Amino acid sequence: MNRNSCRRAVLSVLLLALLWEPGRADSFSDSRVAYEAGRYEDAVKLLQAGADQGDARAQGALGIMYEHGRGVPQDYQKAIAWYLKAAALGDASAQTNLGYLYYSGQGVAQDYAQAFAWYSKAAQAKGAPARRQALAMSNLGHMYFWGRGIPKDQKQAAEFYLKAAELGNPVAQNNLGYLYEHGLGVKRDGVQAAQWYAKAAEQDFHFGERNLGLMYEAGRGVARSYEKAFHWFSRAALKGNHSAQYKLGRMYERGTGIPIDMVEAYKWFLLSSQGGHRPAQDSLKRLDTVLTAAQIDEAKKRAASFLLPSPKP
Repeated sequence: MNRNSCRRAVLSVLLLALLWEPGRADSFSDSRVAYEAGRYEDAVKLLQAGADQGDARAQGALGIMYEHGRGVPQDYQKAIAWYLKAAALGDASAQTNLGYLYYSGQGVAQDYAQAFAWYSKAAQAKGAPARRQALAMSNLGHMYFWGRGIPKDQKQAAEFYLKAAELGNPVAQNNLGYLYEHGLGVKRDGVQAAQWYAKAAEQDFHFGERNLGLMYEAGRGVARSYEKAFHWFSRAALKGNHSAQYKLGRMYERGTGIPIDMVEAYKWFLLSSQGGHRPAQDSLKRLDTVLTAAQIDEAKKRAASFLLPSPKP
C-alpha cells in the first residue's frame, strides 16, 4: 500500500453532496440546489441561516465552504469554528473533517492524537449515515497501519478497514485487499485480496482498478486474464493513475493480450512519466532510440489530446 493511496483514506469531506441524504426534502435542500448550480454565495447564505438556527448539517456544510473557499474567502479558523459547533451536536462529517485538519495540520497545529480522537467520535456517532461512519473508520485504519500518533498495529488496521469496507467505503475495500494480498494483519489470501479490490474497482476507485488489473495480469487470486488486466488498467489509466498508465504502455509495447502498438505505448509512457513514474521515464528513453520522429510526434499529439479537459455534458 503506497502512501498516496493511504492519503485517500484521510481526505476531508470535500463535497457538500455527502451531507445531503437521499429523499430528504427540507429547507436545507435549497442549499444543495444552489451549490450544484455553482451558486456558492447563495448556498452560503442558505447554510448560514440554517447554521444560526442550530442545524448541525448546515453548520458542518458551512465549515466545508470556509475550508475550501467556496462562496466565501478561505478561512480555516471559521471552518474549524463551524465544525466544532456541528461536532458538538454529534455530526459525524464535521467530526471527521476536524480529524482531517488535525491530521494534516491545516489551520491548526498538526496533532495526531486529536485527529484520532475526532475520527473515533465520528466512527461511533449514533444515528450517523453509514457512509460517514465508514469514512472515519477507514481513516482510523490508516492511522493504525502507519502508526500515526499511536503504535503501529496492522491487525487493528485490518479490523477498521473491514468495518469500513463492509459499509461500502472503496478506499477501505482497496486497502483491505492490499492487506490480504501481502498478509499484513491478516492471513495472506489472494482470493480475498482480489475480491476486495474488485469491490473497490466496481465503485470506480482507481487504485482498486489498478490493483485488480495487477491481480489479473499475474493470475493472483484470479485466473490470469490479460484481457481483464487491460480492461482494469484502462479504467484506472483514464482516471490519471500513473502506475496503470505505465502498465498499459508495457502491454502495448510487448503485445500482451493486445496487438503491439509502439505509438500507443509511447503515449502511455509519456502520460505516466509526467506524473513522475520512474519506470515510465526509463521506458521513454528506450523508445526514443527505437521510434521514428514521426511516431514520437504522433504519440505526443495523442498524449496532449488525452490531457485536454473533457467537455461538460
